[in-house]
Amino acid sequence: MSKSNSFLSFKRNANSGFTLLEVIVALAITGFVLGSLFSLVGGSKQLGWKSQESLLMATRTRAAINFVLLENEYRDVEEILQDTTYDIVPQDILEEPERKTQPSVYTLQAFEIVNRDSDKIISGSRWIQLELPQ
Repeated sequence: MSKSNSFLSFKRNANSGFTLLEVIVALAITGFVLGSLFSLVGGSKQLGWKSQESLLMATRTRAAINFVLLENEYRDVEEILQDTTYDIVPQDILEEPERKTQPSVYTLQAFEIVNRDSDKIISGSRWIQLELPQ
């Protein structure tokens, strides 16, 4: 009886705990899960940085466009955009309409905003005041 008792106690001790194979499998699964989570977090960080750069570029472009629209001969606008990547290039005065009901000292002028970094060109038109004798 003591022999069977010692056998049962040995069997009970052998079953308490994890085998080396179970521990390795659990660590491998945990590693895969953590690796995928870290790659997701890293990807979202990169996406956040790219969207922040894109938003900053769009804001600077919008500020340059607003400045061009406000900067004309009959307004004195102080340039608040300290960004040298945009060049404002005035173009020709657009053609006057064939028929006018009233004379006007204002006309439309084309302009281009050139981004030196990305070689993008934004075209538009703005009102300017003509220097006419009165």
